[in-house]
Amino acid sequence: MKRKYSMCKNSNISAIKMKLVQVFVPMCIACLVLFSCNQTEQTNQHNPEIQLDAVINSQSKDPNAKGDNKCLLAYQEKYDALLSETDVLNATGFSKEVLKTKYNTLLKNKEYHEFVYAFKNDRMSSVPGFNTEMSVSDLINLRAIQPMSMQSFQQKYQAVTDEQMRLANEAIDEITEGNVKNEDADKALKQAQEQGVDKEQIRKTGGMLTNAFKEVSKGYRTVEGVGDAASWNVFTNELHVLQKGVKFEVRVDISNDKERNKSVAIELANIILKKCP
Repeated sequence: MKRKYSMCKNSNISAIKMKLVQVFVPMCIACLVLFSCNQTEQTNQHNPEIQLDAVINSQSKDPNAKGDNKCLLAYQEKYDALLSETDVLNATGFSKEVLKTKYNTLLKNKEYHEFVYAFKNDRMSSVPGFNTEMSVSDLINLRAIQPMSMQSFQQKYQAVTDEQMRLANEAIDEITEGNVKNEDADKALKQAQEQGVDKEQIRKTGGMLTNAFKEVSKGYRTVEGVGDAASWNVFTNELHVLQKGVKFEVRVDISNDKERNKSVAIELANIILKKCP
């Protein structure tokens, strides 16, 4: 029986991306850090929503335990070895002739690195912001290996409530006013100020990020039988998996059929879990 407890064109594109990386990405990380801290404090008072059976059936019995899967953590600098080209080709049935790979290490933190398999199959698909279908690449991304507790996983990969949105916006206000003593938040705030970003810009951007996050969060669906816990997002085609206190993500966008994307993501996740049980 399940019991529940209540819980960022053209010639200008490069410049815009660089500004996002240098200013708003660190700020977004800081917002999430503070949001997490704020939520932890609140949930300690109001009982976090935790699926007890998920904890009982997991390999980490403590819902706050994290980092036990040393095998997964060892792959933070070799994502391509954790999910090989052969694994991907077998799971998709695609040809190696149309495959290109890329290792993204733009951010220093290894938790934000990813390995990308891109297939040029000329699939036609609708793209947000356009009124017509376009040719898109078929993509598989492996990323975001990081320590995470069961409690944090279940709080993060679920639909965001209005109360959580209120707390997130409060956290952004705390950041901009410098009222919270948090190393990551202080560092990100200082970097933003050095780039000439004022408090109102930070608040506006933070509000946009939290609103976008809320919309994305509506797509989370629990996946049974994969790792200690798993959640699939029907909007982003991402499978988030937790195993022994370490999380990883597999994004599969290889078809206009969402169920096919999901099934391939689960297949690839299980391959990873066999290497690092």
